[in-house]
Amino acid sequence: MVTELRRTIIRRTTGTFDHRKRRLIVRLEAGDVISVKEERCHKWFSAPVSRVFHQIVLWNVQAEKAIKKLRRKA
Repeated sequence: MVTELRRTIIRRTTGTFDHRKRRLIVRLEAGDVISVKEERCHKWFSAPVSRVFHQIVLWNVQAEKAIKKLRRKA
């Protein structure tokens, strides 16, 4: 069962993001927006969930093409 998002949900990642050992804070907002920021930073980076999904699909397609290309060369 899927529940409609009616209020903002904020979660912290379990692993660190970079060499500074900061975790990411992820915010799911009611208007189908996802926002991410580094822990202890003020600037949020936001995008519509549909754009994030589209970008993830592109990355996966590119990775599959790269694997197929490597297999053809080997």
